[in-house]
Amino acid sequence: MSEAGNLLPSLYEAERSGGWNVGMRAASHAVLAPLALAPGPILEIGCGGGAFAAELAQGYPHAGVVGLDLRPEALAFAGAQGSRATWVQGNLLHLPFHDDSFALVIALDVVDQKGIDAGRALAGIRRVVRPNGAVLLRVSAHDWLYGPHDDAFNTGRRYARAEFTTLVRKAGFVPARVTYANSLLAPPIVAMRLLQRWRMIPLSRELYADDAMNRLLGAALRAEAGWLRRRDLPAGTSLFVVAVRPQEAIR
Repeated sequence: MSEAGNLLPSLYEAERSGGWNVGMRAASHAVLAPLALAPGPILEIGCGGGAFAAELAQGYPHAGVVGLDLRPEALAFAGAQGSRATWVQGNLLHLPFHDDSFALVIALDVVDQKGIDAGRALAGIRRVVRPNGAVLLRVSAHDWLYGPHDDAFNTGRRYARAEFTTLVRKAGFVPARVTYANSLLAPPIVAMRLLQRWRMIPLSRELYADDAMNRLLGAALRAEAGWLRRRDLPAGTSLFVVAVRPQEAIR
């Protein structure tokens, strides 16, 4: 892992209190809220330190929530926090579950990671989703924005809206909702990312740990979450897709 890539494990500790983490979880819950969930278990792929899976287990106590991650250190951290979720080690490209296992599969900032073939990953996700079940996906938006920040957090690529929704359809899903997020602070974030890419300012660990920055990010994302419960956002640096696996016609 590169020096920049070493930032990734620090997310486990920050998940429960970091402004971006708390705010993006609020946005994820908000995007999911209007969806009429079919009964059945929920899988979060790439659960990291387990904060979102733990919240899902609390919010959907009768569903049964499974958190899956490739890294044993992430699962050890998640398991030590105390939760009703079940933790499983596994690979996104070789999901260790039977066909049609889950009513809802969630993959946040996972399909866009380095080394991941998004089409293959989405096909594997479709396999484990029940007919009439749903997926909640989040990827980094705008390929022209790729730079040192993405390398630091293992992001392999960023997607245009049309490009990613086309991949989702090709995998056999029907998009039900597509919206951006991380919108209110998008202009300064875009400016900073471009300056980092052009090597005009360095990538700084201190910036991501800054208390004032975290409070600002958290406040902006929580405000967005209130909006996302009712309507979509037309721009932002993250892209959410909610899609449904249709019931196949009986032949």
